[in-house]
Amino acid sequence: MLTIVGACATTPQPTVLHGEGLGSEWTVKLGAPAPGDLAEIQRGIQAHVEAVLHSISRWDDASEMSALNTSARSDWQPVSSELFEPLSYAFTLAADTGGAFDPTIAPLVDAWGFGKAGRRYEPPSPEALSAARSRVGFEKVALDASGPRVRKPAGMQIDLSSMQHGRGADAVSGYLNSLGITHYLVDVGSEIRARGESPEGGAWHVAIERPPPADATTPASTANGFEHVVLLRDAGIATSGNFRYFFDYNGRRYSHRIDPRTGEPVSHDLVSVTVIDPICMHADALATALTVLGPDEGFDYAAHRDIAALFISRSGNGLVEKMTPRFEAYLK
Repeated sequence: MLTIVGACATTPQPTVLHGEGLGSEWTVKLGAPAPGDLAEIQRGIQAHVEAVLHSISRWDDASEMSALNTSARSDWQPVSSELFEPLSYAFTLAADTGGAFDPTIAPLVDAWGFGKAGRRYEPPSPEALSAARSRVGFEKVALDASGPRVRKPAGMQIDLSSMQHGRGADAVSGYLNSLGITHYLVDVGSEIRARGESPEGGAWHVAIERPPPADATTPASTANGFEHVVLLRDAGIATSGNFRYFFDYNGRRYSHRIDPRTGEPVSHDLVSVTVIDPICMHADALATALTVLGPDEGFDYAAHRDIAALFISRSGNGLVEKMTPRFEAYLK
């Protein structure tokens, strides 16, 4: 979880706009000078957030993604560039991570009770889990940029939920850029994209929430202060955590973060990963991928690719952290 750290009362305050979309809330802080028609900017931001929803959301039955998922065709199908761009990155990342990040994971998410099929609070049967796994596999999908177009088995579900808030932040950023606004901080569902300087001067300050202690018994028991404050300018930041959505069953905690390679919730001690990248959608997807890879394999992956990443893991009832050299450069 990420939090925007405000300026003190004696420094200039940003202009703040709020709204809802993509199943969450968005906030935009505009640096000085404040633009003219704030009502028009508000409408424009809302329109761009909703455009992402109607393009890539599996939760919107009227979206282009839903139409692709419910199609009975198994041949090449044309898609918009707005959908193809995140699809292309998602499947490239899937191949690069050996399936730790897999955009076809929807049947597994549903089987474990964290998807569109509704919540459940016990593991699926072996038969249900096997059936879900048979419908997962990024290698079954082909993309062609010349169309752009997609080919997949009929009815196969693609889910880009793990990157849609980052995509929303990028879309709002692009809109503000088109208006000539060069100083802002965009927060869509706690995924953040920054540009320029804050009103008090210098980079924007973004706080990374410290995960709760291991004995927290409910997803709501998360308030535990800040782990770090990073200085963000012309970049996006996203956090993937295992501590907000879970259920306990027969003495075991089951996270909402599913490993597509095993079909099971991740069981390592890693509780959150924060990634900084020039493109917030990339940071969003990478944070998920690194969470699945875990504290060791994920850290090696990030370090070898010069990714700015912070890993926080459990150690007893305490926390330990590792960060890549690229991430250290952003610390306050």
